[in-house]
Amino acid sequence: MNISEKKNIVIVGAGFGGVTAAIKLASGCASKKFKIMLIDKNPYQLYTPALYEIAAMPHENANAVALSHAITIALEDIASEKHIDFIQGELASLNREQKKITLKNGALVEYHSLILALGSETNYFNIPGLAEFALPLKNFNDGVILRNKMEKLIREKTGVLHIAVGGAGATGVELAAEFISFVCRLQKIYNKEQVCRVEVSLMEATGEILQGFSPWVVKKARLRLQQIGVHIKTNTRIVSVNAEEIKTEEESIHYDLLVWAGGISGPRILQSLGLPLNKKGQIEVNQYLEAAEDIFAIGDNASFTDQSQKPLPGNIPIAEGQARKTAKNILRAINGQTKKPYRARNKYPYILAVGKKYAIADIIVIRFAGFFGWLLKQLIELRYFLFILPLKKALPLWIYTIKTYSAND
Repeated sequence: MNISEKKNIVIVGAGFGGVTAAIKLASGCASKKFKIMLIDKNPYQLYTPALYEIAAMPHENANAVALSHAITIALEDIASEKHIDFIQGELASLNREQKKITLKNGALVEYHSLILALGSETNYFNIPGLAEFALPLKNFNDGVILRNKMEKLIREKTGVLHIAVGGAGATGVELAAEFISFVCRLQKIYNKEQVCRVEVSLMEATGEILQGFSPWVVKKARLRLQQIGVHIKTNTRIVSVNAEEIKTEEESIHYDLLVWAGGISGPRILQSLGLPLNKKGQIEVNQYLEAAEDIFAIGDNASFTDQSQKPLPGNIPIAEGQARKTAKNILRAINGQTKKPYRARNKYPYILAVGKKYAIADIIVIRFAGFFGWLLKQLIELRYFLFILPLKKALPLWIYTIKTYSAND
């Protein structure tokens, strides 16, 4: 069959879910009459577990170019090795009747099956002043802007630096912990008379940090944060923000820098696609992760309710698991077999970095914290690189990332 006659299985979004789905489909469709197409607005995949490292890396250790090499992976490198067609473009519209999508550059792409894996956007919950004055951390540019802002403050400010992190999920916890060592290091570099003059407040609207994590992880993280000097403020709901103060239901808190990691919503483009959405603007899917006929949604842009009737949190293991199940169901349909429902696990493995070479690892069968948790985190990173890249590219990338990020420890 001529390649132009092949049917397209299209994945829009090249995060962990999108890339995993594309690779699994490509390996399963090697001898079939289908072409696997991966579409993303960026030419790279962002390795999001290391975003907090970018935001806390001094220029003296790595400039923006060096950082980009450590946290971005060229999608052409992934696609060419896995027999995937990569297209750089941004989704503009969907025509379900004609089974076509349109990209912002005007290109039309027909699909046999479509997987939407567009990730999420920062949710500011309509809190007055929050979007204007807080800095987000969702992409590479956010990380660089945050790093530059921090360095400027440390160079110019005298006295104690007040940093507030809104949202005590995984991103907020990792960032708050990293900021402590980042400020201390920069104050030494800039020859400040007194170093480590920083107050980092981690603010959470609910009664506990790390909602959805096991009590053991929460306890370990709390202890670690307190040991390194992070002030944890739970039951602290932000009601408004101005250029200098955070107003909560109880008090006003002065800040020099505010980072918002308090929630996500579905990408705005989803509102124009005619698919069912929840209150957060995420695509509602059925037990097969379908939003409509031949249209699937996975990862952060999808809303799936598990057996406990609670929506699944947004994290990498869930996105990858949904990607694998969706790929299998598409392949089963191609082979004339019935689809199988997606079942969320009762528990997912997770590793949480909490400052320097310290991480908390809960991998279901065993739990531990400290340096060996950090070491396991590096090995899992290598495992992912080997999944998406050949050894000759994966190993040098892994070594480079360890060397780059360790410079801040």
